[in-house]
Amino acid sequence: MSSTAPITARAAHPVIQRFFEISLYFLLFTGFAILAGTGKLDALSLILGVSALLAKGYLLLRQVDVSLPERWTTYFTLIYLIFFALDYFLISQTFIGSLIHMVLFAAIVKVFSVHRERDYVYLSLLSFGMVLAAAVLTVDSLFFALFCVFVLLAVMTFVSMEMRRSWIVAELSAPMEVRELRDLRRLPASVARACILLLFSIVLGTITLFFVIPRKASAGYLSALSSRSDLSTGFSEEVKLGEIGELQQSGIVMMHVKFAPGSPVPRDLRWRGVALTMFDGRRWSTPHENSTAVATQGWALGLTAANARLFAGHGERVRYKVSLEPFGSRVFFVLPEAQTINGRYRLIRVDSTGSIFNGDNSRGIADYVVTSEIPPPMPKRLESDHEVGLSELAYLTPPQNLDLRIKDLAEQIAGDQETPFLKASAIERYLATNFGYTLQLPLVPPKDPVANFLFERRMGHCEYFASSMAVMLRTLGIPSRIVNGFRGGEYNDLTGSYILRAKDAHSWVEAYFPGYGWYTFDPTPASSSVDHSSWNRVYLYMDAMREFWHEWVVNYDAGHQTLLGSTLVRQSRVRFDSVHDGIQSLYEGLLRRARAIRTHFEEHRGSWTLWLGSGLTLSMLLLIGPRAFHLLRRFRIAQKPTLEPHTAATIWYTRLLKLLSRRGVRKTPTQTSQEFLKAIPQEPVRQAATRFTIHYERARFGDSAEDAEKLPELYREMEAVSKDK
Repeated sequence: MSSTAPITARAAHPVIQRFFEISLYFLLFTGFAILAGTGKLDALSLILGVSALLAKGYLLLRQVDVSLPERWTTYFTLIYLIFFALDYFLISQTFIGSLIHMVLFAAIVKVFSVHRERDYVYLSLLSFGMVLAAAVLTVDSLFFALFCVFVLLAVMTFVSMEMRRSWIVAELSAPMEVRELRDLRRLPASVARACILLLFSIVLGTITLFFVIPRKASAGYLSALSSRSDLSTGFSEEVKLGEIGELQQSGIVMMHVKFAPGSPVPRDLRWRGVALTMFDGRRWSTPHENSTAVATQGWALGLTAANARLFAGHGERVRYKVSLEPFGSRVFFVLPEAQTINGRYRLIRVDSTGSIFNGDNSRGIADYVVTSEIPPPMPKRLESDHEVGLSELAYLTPPQNLDLRIKDLAEQIAGDQETPFLKASAIERYLATNFGYTLQLPLVPPKDPVANFLFERRMGHCEYFASSMAVMLRTLGIPSRIVNGFRGGEYNDLTGSYILRAKDAHSWVEAYFPGYGWYTFDPTPASSSVDHSSWNRVYLYMDAMREFWHEWVVNYDAGHQTLLGSTLVRQSRVRFDSVHDGIQSLYEGLLRRARAIRTHFEEHRGSWTLWLGSGLTLSMLLLIGPRAFHLLRRFRIAQKPTLEPHTAATIWYTRLLKLLSRRGVRKTPTQTSQEFLKAIPQEPVRQAATRFTIHYERARFGDSAEDAEKLPELYREMEAVSKDK
């Protein structure tokens, strides 16, 4: 029968059908959970998906069948084709996002419109489609855990689907010959156990193949297909005022940093991302055309920042590895000033501000190793240096329609400070001590955010502090720019890494001073505090496992494979040498012991002979004693059958069978005593055996001592008859 036949025309066994429907439901539920676990689903899709699955689960629990008419599903599909175009061009504006919405729509409609056998297959494929979409959106270790559950449910679903199909085919071909399975209620548990064993085999085989198959590089689960995340908007070449503040409200991990052994760790960790030079009053930007390609391929890129400070060669050199989460950033985050970057990137670009970008669109930023030269402290002479220098308009131009109060405030704060450095320091102190820190943005965006921050609200986050200082410095003729990156990080003593979260995103100011270069100012007051609770310790353990997952699974490449192989070979050699030394030591110890025993035996030959003889005798008694006792007991019962008629009957009947076997008449295991008598060909022998069997059965099954006593005599009679024949 075709797979397009309606389900109502076929009926599987209720237990098999129920098990199959539950397995398929949880397969869909797990697929949706994996997709929702990425955190990339919009609220409406999440609500609709959860509502549809909960409603279907309720109907399945109550065993109520509710199906939409096929005509309705056709109309819904035609309408959604129009919506898909709108979704792609206006709503999601990404192919991945609109495709995920289409998969969710198909799953929701199909789960309430199962009319044919093939619809079950479609639902299974849609659940896999949700898992595939999640693989594009995440590289989190939670994906692997849920995927293992998904594989288990997939095995259970397809096994029960095949059982269901086989049952239906058997009933259709010979309905009267299909017999009820024994203990069919135990079937789901049996299938589940078998599927769990199969899952372990699949996972074990997959892990083995994953680590063994040669590879070139890794970029995460289908990361080439993933789109840029909203988390990267604060680190692009154009940033709207307030985007860093939105980013700071999230606690998601953005990157891990581990310093090389022996490398010093700076006290003030500022992970420089993108520097922005042009400000129009609402957004900062940097002309992208000013970037320069510094490398094309290979590990060692030999990068030297285009705006290297004049102190190059006099700062403290540090080396560290950065593991960036896949949030779509094109920026390399480094400690200033980066001297070299090592990583598998075919093209790296550095703009005029020293910001470092990935020019390889086919590969996102993951791991890279940096050598930086930390700037020395500000020379004292700059406090008395009146020279401004660096007359580039990009660093001196304030926004158009500048509120004149900002310039007046800058001059008021600078007061009688004589040098550019002292003026900048005065503005930094003023902002840090007279304004409050908050992540709450105004409900109505002001026309001039900087003026609103300085003269009305007097509260804001780091972007407002940095932008205000940069604008005021420019009104005083001091070249300035803002930098978006990260500051600080939480140290995880379990892994030796610093954890940088979205809430660690930060903006600060760089001002230019001749004879030194770009100097960092941070007018934002301190606001964050480290959580020392016991829950934070649990989180550090979880982060350590997560970092291991990213290092050895998501970013597993040829380098990791070589390291793993060499480590296994080295440990195998160490373990082999240890086992070899242990066996050698054991052998030498046993040899010394044997020699000592031999020497002692030669010195005490008489006593050893006595002890050995006694030991052998005792061993023989222990070995043959029970058997000898058993034989003696049977011999005694055979001689006096009245002691135990039942046992005596068995003994004498066994002797009878052996006697007849020697005469060519053998009793098969399936024959009864009466059937055996009929198989004896000679009449005299059969008659004698019949008399013996009558008394044997009475003695054995009736425990008759009188009949048991006659068995020896009847046996001798049987011997005489069989000899005559």
